[in-house]
Amino acid sequence: MSGNFEVIGSRAPRKDAPNKSTGKARYIEDIKFPGELAGALLQSPQAHAKIKRIDISKAQALPGVVAVITAQDIPDVKYGVSPARYDETLFAVDRVRYVGDEIAAVAAEDLATAQRAVDLIEVEYEPLPVLLTVEEATAEGAPWLHDQYPDNVCAQVEQEFGDVEAAFAQCDLIQEGSFFSKRQDGAFIEPNQCVALMDSDGVLNLHSSTQVPHYVQRTLAMVTGLSMSRVRVVKPYVGGGFGPKASATPIDLAAGFLAMKTGRPVRMAYTREQVFLFSRARHGFTHHMKIGVKKDGTLMALDHQATLDGGAYSSFGIATVYYAGSLLGGPYKLPNMRYHGLRVFTNKPACGAQRGHGGVIARALFEQQLDIIAEKLSIDPV
Repeated sequence: MSGNFEVIGSRAPRKDAPNKSTGKARYIEDIKFPGELAGALLQSPQAHAKIKRIDISKAQALPGVVAVITAQDIPDVKYGVSPARYDETLFAVDRVRYVGDEIAAVAAEDLATAQRAVDLIEVEYEPLPVLLTVEEATAEGAPWLHDQYPDNVCAQVEQEFGDVEAAFAQCDLIQEGSFFSKRQDGAFIEPNQCVALMDSDGVLNLHSSTQVPHYVQRTLAMVTGLSMSRVRVVKPYVGGGFGPKASATPIDLAAGFLAMKTGRPVRMAYTREQVFLFSRARHGFTHHMKIGVKKDGTLMALDHQATLDGGAYSSFGIATVYYAGSLLGGPYKLPNMRYHGLRVFTNKPACGAQRGHGGVIARALFEQQLDIIAEKLSIDPV
């Protein structure tokens, strides 16, 4: 590369490399506090059901159990990533919406006791119809997963600029194609984990394996009712995140409530199975694109339809469904475009953000179609 550049063309040193390579980096697992309690979650085995009864008496009576909390013990506050779509509660209030939905949390002297206590909590369910596909969720007469979202539509996006139909009429070649992608999970090496404790000044401290300490601070303050100045979130080294660690988790919130209730530090961690149950990773997408060009390869118009399987809650989904259409025109001169995006609730773990959420699969289909067009026009795709 010509020119004298200090950054471009050089290898930027990673400031965290020495600590990670020598073992000096401290992750949540390395941070210990005296008198720690172990926390565990009770999660729903039902994908969709009403909660008829919860009995925690046997769990409370188990020796070594210090606290058991359900929705009855905490403020009824909804939260989420976008203020336009606050639709989650820490614990299910009246019904569960996916296998893994949180119902209760336990703090005990050790993890084995906490897990045993979770098993002792009795829950009576009334099963409801389970909607596992976008087609089932949007079918006529399908039950709504959330009363505030008719027909299970989380978000619908309609964007158009230029005159798409007039542009297609002037095209020499029109290419259409569809792309379906399954849900994906980041599968980071370090499962989500946290430790919460109240300090002597009455400040709730949370050490969390998170990508977004300020998001977590905001959510923790909102749900607990504490002021932002009385919530402190510490992000140590994180063993991978990729987007699914970009919002507050139920263990962040449950550990905070349990620490406030017991006055002792509470550690909570997901198993690998629970990582996948919580998810918040890449959506399943269905994309269909119609692209029109002139003989010389000039892009004239794009008509794009995308449907996202969002799972049971909104998470980052309102942004993802926008990104799936809004990011396509960036590198190209695209004078006419129409986009219809739809994110739908289903009885599966909620999807969220993962590495360019929304843009990746859409871009893959768009570029594949451009390669096909180039081949048909005998033009170098570059």
